[in-house]
Amino acid sequence: MISRPKSGALRIRTGMGGLDEKLGGGIPSGSSVLLISNQEGPVRLFCQQIAFLLANEGHRILYFTIVREPSYIREEMMVYEWDTREMEQGRQWTFIDAYSPRVQALQQGGPQQPMGLLGQGTMMKGAGSRVLGQDLFVTLRRDILSQLDEGDIVIIDSLSDLLVTHETASVRELLEILGNQVRQRQGLVFMPILSDMHDPKTVAEISHLSDVVVDFELESEHLEGKLRFYKMRRSQLRPLLLPFSITDRGVMAETFGRVI
Repeated sequence: MISRPKSGALRIRTGMGGLDEKLGGGIPSGSSVLLISNQEGPVRLFCQQIAFLLANEGHRILYFTIVREPSYIREEMMVYEWDTREMEQGRQWTFIDAYSPRVQALQQGGPQQPMGLLGQGTMMKGAGSRVLGQDLFVTLRRDILSQLDEGDIVIIDSLSDLLVTHETASVRELLEILGNQVRQRQGLVFMPILSDMHDPKTVAEISHLSDVVVDFELESEHLEGKLRFYKMRRSQLRPLLLPFSITDRGVMAETFGRVI
């Protein structure tokens, strides 16, 4: 759902309890959202949860799977009863599988070519699921970025893996194009990154390209922590600290968050 708060700026409500209230009605539409964490679990769960909630609000979801196959993601989401099967059949939810072709190539013992800016096309694999060839960048630009509709939501399951397997300059080019398309369509793109996998310069560079920057700070073994919003377009320049916990309903933001 896209709402317009008193400020007049369009925002997309996430449907996540406690979060929209503290963000002034939701996340500014047309934003690229960088999610930084030193642990994979919470930020991965957050992406799955927010995608499912936004799909139920009528947004189309394009979910890029780079580190796991779509069936793995479906199984993870079903733990929380987030079932995407009907959405996939109706083309409201599409998995773009960049993981399976790479693993298949390794199993066949063939040479693994790096994903560059020029290359091959796309294979289709079942309703609601697309399988990328070796050229991730060209496929994203031709078959996905150029076809984004109004209010579409893009999930990249691991920006870190893109940065590890590709040159930073190529990833930056992709993010600039993706960010431009999302802004034009008033949608959102979520990009999780594991801070421990990269040097501070790389994290700072990707943060610079992003419209919203959120740091997941996990504080204890009890799966509690804080969401720190360091940067957000169309908002006053002040970090927001919002406690969260992981429950049987997913990531729950506390309503008593405070501004620091």
